[in-house]
Amino acid sequence: MNPSYAFIYDDFLTDPRYGDAVAALETRLATLGLSGQIGRLTLFRSAKELVEHHVHQGAKTIVLVGNDNTLNKVMWFLPDLPVILGYLPVAEPTDIATLLGIPPGLPACDTLGARLIETLDMGKLGDRYFLTEAVFERTRAKLAMDDAFTLSLPRGGDMALRNLGGVSRLGQSMANARDGLLEAVLVPNREQPLSTRILKRLSLGEDNETHVFFKSGTIASDSPIEGHADLFAVSGFEFKVSVVPNKLRVIMGRGRRVGVLGNNQNNPNHQ
Repeated sequence: MNPSYAFIYDDFLTDPRYGDAVAALETRLATLGLSGQIGRLTLFRSAKELVEHHVHQGAKTIVLVGNDNTLNKVMWFLPDLPVILGYLPVAEPTDIATLLGIPPGLPACDTLGARLIETLDMGKLGDRYFLTEAVFERTRAKLAMDDAFTLSLPRGGDMALRNLGGVSRLGQSMANARDGLLEAVLVPNREQPLSTRILKRLSLGEDNETHVFFKSGTIASDSPIEGHADLFAVSGFEFKVSVVPNKLRVIMGRGRRVGVLGNNQNNPNHQ
């Protein structure tokens, strides 16, 4: 057993229908010499407490076994830990796995064994990290960015703050999680004007979407607003939002689609 690895299984994998898939996965890992500590997420134990326990036991690589929802259970705190993230997708949804170039099932073990380590930015909403995006639907909130300009949706609409985003129509990530910026996307209610006060860069996309890149800002509203950072529900009157560059170290596949890789594309960090 390699104590520097900790494999964290999602609780849904206890369902008998996943028994064969998990057994095959473990056999492949053993063949590759990949073994380590075992932890299991449950309804009655904090995911943060479980992961931190394994880090204190010497784990340097935390491997999540499950699906994209498993990532969301730990991503809000994991970037602050001195670990590398691995991911073995067993069941749907696997959109994030696709962006990271990690195939579902047994081939994911080979990706883990290859240890192609890349670094991604993380978004931060309040004290919570998010990998994909923070979304506020049907809101009239204002977004003040970089102390330079403010965007607002006075008649309502949707606001997304993307770090990696989801999978675009072209199969790539919707945002570049390696550029040191977040992308704000504001979509007013259909056929209603978007009122903005702009002192800096602004570009308008299709369907009257507004796209702006920024590093930090504040979302504020006179009435409570509700949204999601990754899949975690948030609510309040005001949120600080920012990007934290190069915060997450993650094992990816060679078919990764996380945006422009720049100079690191030719010099991957193998460890």
